[in-house]
Amino acid sequence: MTVFEKNRERVLRQIMALSFAQNDLVLFLDTHPDNRKALQEYHRITPQLAELRQYYKENFGPLTPAEVTSTTDWSWVNCPWPWEN
Repeated sequence: MTVFEKNRERVLRQIMALSFAQNDLVLFLDTHPDNRKALQEYHRITPQLAELRQYYKENFGPLTPAEVTSTTDWSWVNCPWPWEN
C-alpha cells in the first residue's frame, strides 16, 4: 500500500468515525432536544466533518455520486471499489 493510499484510508476512517458520531448525536437530539452538551458536541463535530469531506473530495475524489461535479467524466468510478483494497 502506497503512502497516498494509506493517507486516503486514514482520512476515510476519520470521516466514517465523525459521521457515525454525528448521526448518533442527531438521533439523541431527536429525543433530547434540550440537551445542550449534545448540541454543543454536534456543532463541534459538524465543521470538522465538513472540512474532512472537502479535503477528501479535493485529494481523492467524490465520496458519493452526488458530489461528482465533472461534466466530461463520471469520476465516481475512478476511485477504488471496496473490494479492490
